[in-house]
Amino acid sequence: MSVVTATQLKDFMGLTSDPAGAATALDAAEALVAAHIGAPTIAEAGNREDLVTPPRDRTTLETTSAPIVSLTSVTYADGEETLTGVVANKWVVSFTGGFTAGREYSINYVSGWDAASIPNDIIFAVSATAEALLDGGGRGVAGEGVGDYSRTMGQGEVSSSIPPVARELLLPWRRPQL
Repeated sequence: MSVVTATQLKDFMGLTSDPAGAATALDAAEALVAAHIGAPTIAEAGNREDLVTPPRDRTTLETTSAPIVSLTSVTYADGEETLTGVVANKWVVSFTGGFTAGREYSINYVSGWDAASIPNDIIFAVSATAEALLDGGGRGVAGEGVGDYSRTMGQGEVSSSIPPVARELLLPWRRPQL
């Protein structure tokens, strides 16, 4: 079930009732948006722990699973010490004291959003993508079905199904290529 509701989609599209196929379109749109930003899902995934070992000394570490909604802690993986002064920004944690090459760190955080905390940019992107899918504007479609609706995207065509304005809004949310 999508974190964007059929009612939100109805309002986005300026309709008076929920559009037919809204739930399926929202689920597909959410999956497309998640793939576009490099996350397994945008729905609330809960607590995560990523173990990261930097190959060189650096002041940032990238999470490996999903964007950070709230940072719980960053510790040395051996449990020796919790680092203080670590700052989180979506996919990256920064530490002015620096992370040492070859030392394993445990990044503990909450990922994904629920209906109350989802950022407006993500709501817009999911809604615009669902609208495009419902209007048949999803380019890159390799196959479709009818009963219990199914849609298969062509290889490399995921982002082309997301409207350009939505792709622009998602830029700050994309997984960085460090």
